[in-house]
Amino acid sequence: MKARGHTLLLLAFFLWLGVAPSAWARPDVSLGETLKLLGLQPVQSLKTDPAESERYAGKNLPDVFAENKKPYITIGGVKVWLTESLIVIKGNLAIDRVDYDKVLVPLIWRNKAPFGIGFRRIVIDPGHGGKDPGIMSKAYNYAEKSATLDTALRLKIILEKLGFEVLLTRDKDKFVELSDRCDYANKVKADLFISLHFNGGGPKDSTTSGIETYCLTVAGESSTNQSKKTASSIMLPGNRLDALNLLLAWSVHLRTVNTMGTEDRAVKRARFAVLKSLNCPGILVEGGFISSQTEGAQIANPNHRQKLAESIAAGIIDYSNRLKP
Repeated sequence: MKARGHTLLLLAFFLWLGVAPSAWARPDVSLGETLKLLGLQPVQSLKTDPAESERYAGKNLPDVFAENKKPYITIGGVKVWLTESLIVIKGNLAIDRVDYDKVLVPLIWRNKAPFGIGFRRIVIDPGHGGKDPGIMSKAYNYAEKSATLDTALRLKIILEKLGFEVLLTRDKDKFVELSDRCDYANKVKADLFISLHFNGGGPKDSTTSGIETYCLTVAGESSTNQSKKTASSIMLPGNRLDALNLLLAWSVHLRTVNTMGTEDRAVKRARFAVLKSLNCPGILVEGGFISSQTEGAQIANPNHRQKLAESIAAGIIDYSNRLKP
């Protein structure tokens, strides 16, 4: 009886974390059937929807749109990268079991936590600094390191007004090793880690734009846009929080893309050094392309950086609300 009770407690714990037991799914499972388990039902396709695509909706749940052969699924209106592209089995879309466990469950299932996961101390990591300028804007004469620090300071003020304790990995133009940024968050026992960056295209690319948000790659899988040869079975410290990492990334990405009105470049996964060894949920935000003629000019504007900081803060509050019992 004690063993059975212990098993039930473990089952409830893993479900609450957003990790479905393997018995619930096969390597490739029906998208529609799994979404029904999470409270969604199929809805009528739009006239503009391509063939072999499906839509789902549910009360107080994010809508889902999926398309055959796409490496991402749209949840709540923004793209979330998958470990495997969607496929068709017996006329219906199917999703890899890992993506069911690591994407669908954490983002859609509105479970009631047995207790609230409160957080107070947030570490903000302004990317680059000192001898490492990051992406340079020749047209508007500024460096990524300056834009990330300015955005971080703005975000710090906003979050402190909301009652959070906020610490920075750097508060001036100085170089900080990547590993030291992660170590600092662990040393101060951060509850949340947000690394801020801006993107850059190729040497002659002045048009690519948009926001992308990263969380740590799932153990045993390849990072976004990398081949299966890059997959690693090593369980990194940050992988203990896969469900919360993704929920934080999605919450912030949803807010930033909708608020800034920019291209949705998806929630993605990578084994960035600043995310690998975290003892708390963490993400890396690429807040737009400095190399873009249009977006680069916007990032150079303090009002734009203030708006970006406000949208990131709103995403953090959305994430916090999801954790309340």
